[in-house]
Amino acid sequence: MSQQKKQTLAEVAKKAQTSPATVDRVLNNRGGVSEKLEKRVIDAAKELMINRNLNSLDKPLLRFSVLMNRPDRDIYARVQRAILDHQEHNSSKQFICNFHYFSSQKPEDIAARIASVERGFDGVIIIAYEHSQINDALQQLSSRVPVVTLLSDIPYSNRIHFSGSGNRMAGRLAGDMMGKLIKEDDGKILIISRLQRYTAHGDRELGFRQVMSEQYPKFSANYVAECNNGDELDLKKIQEIIKKSDKLVGVYNISSWNINILSLMREHDYLDNAITISHGVNRRSREMLQSEKLDMIVEDCPESYSTMAVDALLHHYDRKESFDADYRHRLEVFTSEYLPPRLE
Repeated sequence: MSQQKKQTLAEVAKKAQTSPATVDRVLNNRGGVSEKLEKRVIDAAKELMINRNLNSLDKPLLRFSVLMNRPDRDIYARVQRAILDHQEHNSSKQFICNFHYFSSQKPEDIAARIASVERGFDGVIIIAYEHSQINDALQQLSSRVPVVTLLSDIPYSNRIHFSGSGNRMAGRLAGDMMGKLIKEDDGKILIISRLQRYTAHGDRELGFRQVMSEQYPKFSANYVAECNNGDELDLKKIQEIIKKSDKLVGVYNISSWNINILSLMREHDYLDNAITISHGVNRRSREMLQSEKLDMIVEDCPESYSTMAVDALLHHYDRKESFDADYRHRLEVFTSEYLPPRLE
């Protein structure tokens, strides 16, 4: 070993508060050093401007669990595809994502699934709703590994980051578009939600109501149907609401899961000339948009937030240097004249 190299190793060792032999093991990628000490050595070497490709040093494989519903609906299929693509394109960061699906939407089943990944993983990404059982399970999990909530926030989960859009702003945009498109002088607007325990749905509804109240007070947006019981039962619920409404001029669909309800309402001639606005692109909503059975879709790009959720965990482990925790993807509006891309 040259005298110059010995001096360089000694300088790094002194700064990192370790031995020259340990520095040599780290810089030459020979392993056998704890991740905490390895980081200290690399940081010291960077500060001293050691001319080595420090970012290419092997790191322990990070294992992330993604907890969500099965990808048999387009939204979850899009999330899964985006995360797997991100993993493939960033293989040098040494991480792998495993997907674990909920057996149902019952809070006890989601909580049990959360508990099942408490060991063996370095981080968790979850798409779920707010409930005391789910909160408790996530708080216990977050004491061991970092948790990131995706698309719909769970604020009391002790998560390190929420990767999602400004859902309230998306609702306000939908409300503004609804107010501008309705031609009648007054009338009722029906709001269709899925599970109001999803904060994303609650925030969208709040944003929508705010705009209607502030800018379009001549329209009443007080009718809400939570549709989560199956198409036939949900349609009956909507029928009862429509009977009470003397003039339905608009329908705001908060969740892409309920796009079939809008389709059934069209088939039964419940909509007449009502303006229909929905969130979320899927195959069915694209078809309805193209055939002008749906007037508008407000889209927030779940792919972008899915990759940001992974990046939040990588940043936590110093695998990603730059990370914008306040990033918000732009909202996009689709119509029959401006269709969204076809989903694979």
